Amino acid sequence: MTTSDVIRNFITNEILHNPSVIPLGDDESLIESGIIDSLGIMTLLAFVEREFSVEIPGDDLLPENFASISAITALIERQMVR
Repeated sequence: MTTSDVIRNFITNEILHNPSVIPLGDDESLIESGIIDSLGIMTLLAFVEREFSVEIPGDDLLPENFASISAITALIERQMVR
């Protein structure tokens, strides 16, 4: 399972609480479409740090880093190479 798939599954099952939701595209705007809000971002942040054994620094806690599955995946990948 790819990083994007893991994130997509978490958002669908834990934030939306609806596994039958139409599949989320990698570039779909999660914030603008109302899929996640500030609480959802914090929930997602805790999951990402635990699941991928990374620590997201405060400087990276920006809405644009959580705007889409692609943006979240890129954020994780940047942290994994540090």
